[in-house]
Amino acid sequence: MNRLIIRRTAILSIGFVLCAGACFAQSGQLMPRIEGESFAGQKIVLPDAARGKVAVLVFGFTKASKIPTSVWAQKVNAEFGTHNGFELYELPVLEDVPRFVRGMVISSIKKGVPENRRTHFVPIVQNEFELKKLVHYKEPDDAYLVTLDASGQVMSQTHGPFTDGAYAQFRTDLQSLLSRSQ
Repeated sequence: MNRLIIRRTAILSIGFVLCAGACFAQSGQLMPRIEGESFAGQKIVLPDAARGKVAVLVFGFTKASKIPTSVWAQKVNAEFGTHNGFELYELPVLEDVPRFVRGMVISSIKKGVPENRRTHFVPIVQNEFELKKLVHYKEPDDAYLVTLDASGQVMSQTHGPFTDGAYAQFRTDLQSLLSRSQ
């Protein structure tokens, strides 16, 4: 009985590691150019704004994605936000929001963003189709994270709710990328 439990646990663990590794496989794909105005009033063009630094881009595509994107961004920012050579951008994608209410939606989002995160919080109102393709969009309410190297190439991506296991793998991969870029 104990051997059966140990065997099942081992198989599940191996499966998790393989799935997580696939999510973080290096793609070397270039990040498509996106632009928007940060909540601090600055025009931001990505990946140009992050060039020379490792960057994590946190995308959300629905109102319900606010929770997982916020949790991921807070955790990444708390651990890596002061690291030289690192940038974190939060990017709610709002192209599908009807234009006549988009301003109100953006204003409402802005009210909930702390002052110290507004320079890197950029609503995106175009290229939603391309961004969904980039992140392999599947689940509307997930957080989608894309990691760029210093040249703007996509090095890894993942999506889903925040979990300790998912973050542990993400942290390991991000630390490795940061150490290689120094």
